[in-house]
Amino acid sequence: MSSVKVMLVVYLFIPAVRPNSGLLKVECLPAVGILAQTTVIRCVFKNVKDIDLLGVYLTKTGQNKPIFSQDGSKSSGDPRFSLENLAVGPSLQISDTMFSDEGKYQYRVVTDSGVEEIQLSISVRAKYKDPVTSTWPKNVTDGGPASLYCNATDGYPEGFIHWFDRSGTNWTINSELTKIPAGVKSVALSSKLTFKSINLGLAPFRCIVFNSKYVQDGENTLEIISARSDVNKDSSRSNATNIVAGVMVIGSLIVGLLFSLLCFRKRNAHHKDTFNNHSKDGRRTSAHPILSYETGRGDEDDVENGDSR
Repeated sequence: MSSVKVMLVVYLFIPAVRPNSGLLKVECLPAVGILAQTTVIRCVFKNVKDIDLLGVYLTKTGQNKPIFSQDGSKSSGDPRFSLENLAVGPSLQISDTMFSDEGKYQYRVVTDSGVEEIQLSISVRAKYKDPVTSTWPKNVTDGGPASLYCNATDGYPEGFIHWFDRSGTNWTINSELTKIPAGVKSVALSSKLTFKSINLGLAPFRCIVFNSKYVQDGENTLEIISARSDVNKDSSRSNATNIVAGVMVIGSLIVGLLFSLLCFRKRNAHHKDTFNNHSKDGRRTSAHPILSYETGRGDEDDVENGDSR
């Protein structure tokens, strides 16, 4: 009878959190975050089902105080950290990822089936900006020498630049890549692809930027300006200018002729009106007046008046 009582008492005082019996196992994948974006650290429970998560504690290696912790519904530490998708496991999420988040961590997970401590790592990279391309010379001659340039900045860690022609052939082996540190956590990339005799039939060329894990960050298609095409454009512009000038001259001549014809017609109409008016008055329309006959009969007037000379 007394032994039963002892067993009952012991059972009632069993702690809610039992030591890890080997069945509880937590696995977290290495996380790669992108600067200023959200990073998710995937963690899952293994070998157990219907488990209750009681708390988590994340401590960066070399530090004593957890950078983030959560007991039940109460969390403390860096507010950028939080638990994510608890139905699957104790995954973590970091908003607005910083370079300072990079490193190794101790992750303590407390459940109703036991406690598990694991190590996890976070690496942070910065995505390269879209590459900028150019050529030298600016107007490339088919069959002549040419250099193609591709530049990408603000990436970390250092990445790579590859060149492809229109058919997908990789020309990277003929290029020269320069990596220039541009800050504590920034590397600028500059690639130069040189041709002693370029075949413009291979254009357009594509410049693709990869990060340190060979994941594509950006791409740009380089449109090459042909020197021959440029000459043709200049010739077309010159021809168009000459045509426009010719049209303007011919138009001016036509306007002048029309104006002269209009003046001529107005002058003829004026002369006709003058002639018609003179005809109605019984007057001679000649421009030279004839002396009046009456003024030439002075002698006859004297005889009639009895005055003889």
